[in-house]
Amino acid sequence: MIRLTRVRSAQAVPTGFRGAKRIDRLEELIAAFQLGQFEFNSNVWKAAKKQLKIESSGKCAYCEAPTSAVAHGDVEHFRPKSVYWWLAYCYENYTYACQICNQSFKGDNFPVEGPSMQPGDIALAAMMTPDPLNEAEGMSYTDFENACLNEFTHLPDVYREDPEVFFKWVADAVKKEVRIEARSPIPRNQRALIAVEQFLGLNRAELIGLRWTLYADLEIFRDTLTALPAGHPLAQEVRDRIREMMDNSGEFAGMVRYFVRDEWNLVL
Repeated sequence: MIRLTRVRSAQAVPTGFRGAKRIDRLEELIAAFQLGQFEFNSNVWKAAKKQLKIESSGKCAYCEAPTSAVAHGDVEHFRPKSVYWWLAYCYENYTYACQICNQSFKGDNFPVEGPSMQPGDIALAAMMTPDPLNEAEGMSYTDFENACLNEFTHLPDVYREDPEVFFKWVADAVKKEVRIEARSPIPRNQRALIAVEQFLGLNRAELIGLRWTLYADLEIFRDTLTALPAGHPLAQEVRDRIREMMDNSGEFAGMVRYFVRDEWNLVL
């Protein structure tokens, strides 16, 4: 997992999530809540998929595997719409995730350590979503950010936190696998690890094997780089390839960065 950047621009955010359309959809949700009959319209959030996929470089925001290789990508509600109903059509609540992480594991699971950001009344719910392009039209980004962070979610929010500070990676040459582990025994890291294992399946068999395949190549690049003289033409090619693997677009970039920076202290 790596941190992602949400792009807020007229080109990136579909019109259905801002301005009058945002208000219309909030009113639909409030009416449904009053009736106790929610029928969420998936076509609404599907409009966000293209941009979310761009922001995650076509990878699942959770497992970092390319969705074209492991499973189709979903527009994932970070805070489940079954609980946070007023965020069902909120652009700021969306993430791009593979169907395995999203549907097979996460579902409606969303443990928090702090107080829930549940609205006290319906009128307040109408003000608890920001407009992606105009803060004056809804909850300010700062207030929404604080409300989210104050819940102290167990699952890292890739748009609001840097997941890399919570985790380390452990390679096992005998089993040919790479597992995600807590970076330290502090409670926040431990909660994050339990959550990503239980609710995202980040140590599922398919993933730890795929990671090993990439890790084995990374080891070869490391050994090649350390064996070559600094000025050797091939050394620069290897450095460039490692940098590509560490880029946001790189498969399992969080894992690669950990070994390069923290485990091996490679100078690129």
